[in-house]
Amino acid sequence: MASVIESKKACAVNPLKMSQPLGATLAFLGLDACMPVMHGSQGCTSFGLVLLVRHFKEAIPLQTTAMNEVTSILGGYDNLEAALINIRSRAAPKVIAICSTGLTETKGDDVEGYLVTARKRKPELADTEIIYVSTPDYVGGFEDGYQHAVTAIVRTLVKPLPVNTKQITLLPGSYLSPADIDELREIIEAFGLSVIVLPDISGSLDGHIPPDWRGTTLGGTTLEQIRAAGASAYTLGVGEQTREGAQALQDIAGTPFEIFERLTGLEVNDRLLQRLAQISGQPVPAKYRRHWPWAACWWTWGPSCTAASAPPSQPPMRCYPPSR
Repeated sequence: MASVIESKKACAVNPLKMSQPLGATLAFLGLDACMPVMHGSQGCTSFGLVLLVRHFKEAIPLQTTAMNEVTSILGGYDNLEAALINIRSRAAPKVIAICSTGLTETKGDDVEGYLVTARKRKPELADTEIIYVSTPDYVGGFEDGYQHAVTAIVRTLVKPLPVNTKQITLLPGSYLSPADIDELREIIEAFGLSVIVLPDISGSLDGHIPPDWRGTTLGGTTLEQIRAAGASAYTLGVGEQTREGAQALQDIAGTPFEIFERLTGLEVNDRLLQRLAQISGQPVPAKYRRHWPWAACWWTWGPSCTAASAPPSQPPMRCYPPSR
């Protein structure tokens, strides 16, 4: 006979899906021609790789510095340098993105110092951008790793540029799917604005099959687009976890920003459309004005209903359910 065991905890969390390195890896997978690297043991990378492959159901480029007992004690410089050279020669990525793990954080590896030394010793790395973010998996969670990775991308690659008033930067939260990002891009472009999505997993983890094989990520935000983010007139962040990256963009390029904690519900979507109209100087496209009553109305089995809310400065609208 089966027995029911009641847990005394308020919630159950799978720790394998909540680590900082995994969140940072997801952010790096949204960059084009990028090779994410976990600086740690092979087991750390294998766990993350299995989870990502199972979720997205496609090949995931992810490398490791393969730390072992000896290198963990003596320091991981040799492993890191060897990994950089091998990745550079075999995959030829434009960006190598490194995140730390609990093993190397506990040891106290000075990865930023290692990278300075590696660039001096190996001039062939000069044409490859290298990003590093500290992500100990015993502190914080998935969202923290994603947040810190986006901030590291901005601080490493973005430089101030003359402002392009028709360009904005979108920082999507880690919980947005590729389809969510595609929809947001479509909304922004409907206002006549160009948008740089950072990072953009809709271009790299959408299940498309490229015409040629590459050992790196297969799409996403290009290096040129990341650098061009310094010219954006505005930054929109979706999710509180994007605030740190938006603040970094403001510090570097003076770009103002607004953070939307979520994009669920009429009120917040009205705010988004109004902000885009303000930035672009264009009215809200007819497509979205037409969709508004569909979302605003609540239906009853009676012959008619009254809208639960209405656009600003407009009275509630009268709407009718489709014929049954």
